[in-house]
Amino acid sequence: MESANSENSNTSDSPLEQNTTPQIEPALDDNETPTIESQTKDAPKVSGQKKWTREDAIEFYNIDNWGSSYFSVNEKGNVIMLPRGENGPRIEILDVIEDMQKQNIQLPCIIRFQDILRDRVQRLNETFKKVMTELRYNGVYRGVYPVKVNQLREVIEEIVDAGQPYHYGLEAGSKAELQIVLAYNTDPEAITICNGYKDSEFIRLALLGRQLERKVFIVIEQFSELASTIKIAKEVGVMPLLGFRGKLNSRGSGKWEESGGEAAKFGLSTTEILEGIEVLREAGMLDCLQLLHFHIGSQITEIRTIKEAIVEGTRLYTSIRKKGAPLQYMDIGGGLGVDYDGSQSSSDYSMNYSLEEYISNAIYNIQQICDEENEPHPNLVSESGRAITAHHSCLVMNVIGSIAAFPKKSPQVTSVLEGSEIVKEVKEILANLSPKNALESYHDATGKLEEAINRFKLGMLSLEERGFVEESVKDIRRWILQNRKRLKRLSDELEDIIEKTATQYLVNFSVFQSAPDHWAFDQLFPIVPLHRMLEMPRRSCSLADITCDSDGVIDRFIARRKDFDSNLWLHQLNGKPYYLGMFLTGAYQDIMGDLHNLFGRVNEVHVFCDDDDPEDFYIQEVIMGDTIASVIEENQFAPFELAKFIKTAVEEKVKSGKIKPRDGVQLVDFYERVMQGYTYLRN
Repeated sequence: MESANSENSNTSDSPLEQNTTPQIEPALDDNETPTIESQTKDAPKVSGQKKWTREDAIEFYNIDNWGSSYFSVNEKGNVIMLPRGENGPRIEILDVIEDMQKQNIQLPCIIRFQDILRDRVQRLNETFKKVMTELRYNGVYRGVYPVKVNQLREVIEEIVDAGQPYHYGLEAGSKAELQIVLAYNTDPEAITICNGYKDSEFIRLALLGRQLERKVFIVIEQFSELASTIKIAKEVGVMPLLGFRGKLNSRGSGKWEESGGEAAKFGLSTTEILEGIEVLREAGMLDCLQLLHFHIGSQITEIRTIKEAIVEGTRLYTSIRKKGAPLQYMDIGGGLGVDYDGSQSSSDYSMNYSLEEYISNAIYNIQQICDEENEPHPNLVSESGRAITAHHSCLVMNVIGSIAAFPKKSPQVTSVLEGSEIVKEVKEILANLSPKNALESYHDATGKLEEAINRFKLGMLSLEERGFVEESVKDIRRWILQNRKRLKRLSDELEDIIEKTATQYLVNFSVFQSAPDHWAFDQLFPIVPLHRMLEMPRRSCSLADITCDSDGVIDRFIARRKDFDSNLWLHQLNGKPYYLGMFLTGAYQDIMGDLHNLFGRVNEVHVFCDDDDPEDFYIQEVIMGDTIASVIEENQFAPFELAKFIKTAVEEKVKSGKIKPRDGVQLVDFYERVMQGYTYLRN
């Protein structure tokens, strides 16, 4: 166990001391005191006060900014959730944890705040309504939620219910998603957007929605989809609602900017749009083209980028209308950002605009260009997903111990090492180590380590000698960490050394399951203690998960004055439970750790070579991939219930005479048959 003495008492110029070996330490006892605090730029400090306060904690962890008024700290020093602002209810997350424990619900655990989800839907729609009224915009807003961002049933049900007064719709990017959307998006005024690659089943599912008299738009994103859609629509005898996705030259800003622009994998070129108009005209279906869609990327960080895309997209909209296509809707795609780091900047983890600025810029520029071109204002569609779902989900984790970052036993000179020249040289560096020459000594020692490794590779150095040099370098790092208050100036390199010698807290969770975007894309999420906020955090830590993968660590954290910190300031473990919250995880994380877009496990075959076989191989075993029904079940939907919803809707149309009984049976059979099929496209 790492005691207070092991961190506080060593202020001598020599780093050699007797301690225990490196180990995982359990939580400290109540009578042990916090470790020394750092003098680095981002360390917590109290100026002109004797006591660390909740206000200090809120400012230090930047909660007011990234929390978007949904999270704060109460007078007891515990993190609270405020789904309706300061004047509404306050939910102490520790109380939620306590209730979970009474029900034997173990950590780690996702906590969903459904009220926040509802509030996000209302904020988006009310702001569009308000700005349109103020600017006297002639169109209406018909937003859609892209279910790929979070397909869980309780999330979709809450969004659909909250969006009902606004005719808020849904977007699907796969057959599995479309089956959910068809069952849930029953409002005849709400829009369904069908994006992604489409085979004949996908198109027929969309046309089923049209037969149910819903506003289901098939967005043509590959030119080859147009001929298939026309052919199938004529076979079914339904006039589809069509959209063209334009491939703009404009593209997003930030981590996902490559998903837009000229090199984007989706969208029609200018020539393809012109040709598509003529194809529809010749087929007598130009009136079906009622929507223009474009998308420039996720998590757009700069308002300037949004303005450029809106201007280009609106010019495309007015130009297509002048070609005779009766466009009524313009879908400006997703990209509305989330301020993960609370900096309100153009960093990859933030955005330099507010929700109202985003909407005002979009509506104003569309309105100005349409008025200039004497074209009607389009009804606006947006596909905000991250901004709707991110805030409502929090991962709660418990710290189960810590891992020392440096050895507890300084290298000892044994009889084997007494005659070694390199050992004598390293001993001299250690003996002369002082606050004045700390960096120079570190450079000298690392130079000796490089020399030792090279000589070891050549067989010129013993294992004991190499071990002594390695441990000496680590010991100098530890000495720098413990004596940093005595150093006259902390250079960037010394700060880097201090960061690398920080403690690792061992946390009960898996990065890959619960924060895959952090692992795959270095996406930062706010991580804060859920309690003890009336105490100054004195431990500079990285977080290690409980997987056996070396990538299972979090060592990039939100910083206030730079892109990121390598460590997070937390409290000393004291033998009592210590809880952390990872916030803003509601977008993608819940599903990316499992089934993105509901594309499930692929089929698997085991092939063996066989000289006696005419084909020289044989398939020894086939393992079938996931069906649509199975991945839907994994997300807490009951396939039979979804089919029942569709059957009920079809029966209503049969009773009204709008669908023939025989056709109704075939439509329900088709829906159920697709449900049992493969989640991927058919060849």
